[in-house]
Amino acid sequence: MSRIIEMQPAFLLHSRPFRDSSLILDFLTPDYGRISAISRGGRGAGSKSKSLLQLFTPVHISLSGKGELKTLRSVELRQGPVSLKGEKLFSALYINEIIVRLFQSHEADPGFFVNYEEALINLAGNESAEPVLREFELSLLDTLGYGVDFTSEAHSFKPVVAEHWYYFQDESGFIEVQDTSVVSGDSGGGEGIFRGIDLIKIHHRDFSAPETRKAAKAILRGILNSHLGSVPLRSRSLFKRR
Repeated sequence: MSRIIEMQPAFLLHSRPFRDSSLILDFLTPDYGRISAISRGGRGAGSKSKSLLQLFTPVHISLSGKGELKTLRSVELRQGPVSLKGEKLFSALYINEIIVRLFQSHEADPGFFVNYEEALINLAGNESAEPVLREFELSLLDTLGYGVDFTSEAHSFKPVVAEHWYYFQDESGFIEVQDTSVVSGDSGGGEGIFRGIDLIKIHHRDFSAPETRKAAKAILRGILNSHLGSVPLRSRSLFKRR
């Protein structure tokens, strides 16, 4: 039996051409997670939905179909598109790409949908994209079940101490550095070594200090790369071109 989904809030994550004039679309929705649909004639000159099928535009979609690939029946504007330019646009494209790569189809999570929408709004409004990206990466990892404990040492389960140093071990967590000779100065740990104070701040989503932002980027990039595999993210190359 064909399933009908009516007026579901959605954001377009990715689109690709299909046959002569159609599109295959990936949407993020609150009740159905990431869901794929075909827009028949969506690239055609007479398509009524063409102008609405744009990235970062809040819409309502109606779908039907029995299989994984649904058919787009209608799309309506929910509110105006989020305006993003330059680095903010590249950051939003990066967010879309990691969702498409890591978020499984039909994995519903209304809270994550809200986090995504808030991330776009915050990118448009904040001076710096870095804190927005770090917060979103943390929410994505939590949603996928890959969340990290920034408050406890993985072996002893003792609270992370602000003045101590730690390194991250895959599938375990943060391990306290016993040989302090690898730490250079008060704020310069070796590669992959992080201050306890920065871990505590990351836990509290406090990215006000440059050192914390740097630590969060290194930690989260390493964790995400382990799940993304060997294929590089296309969106990261956009930052390198600037």
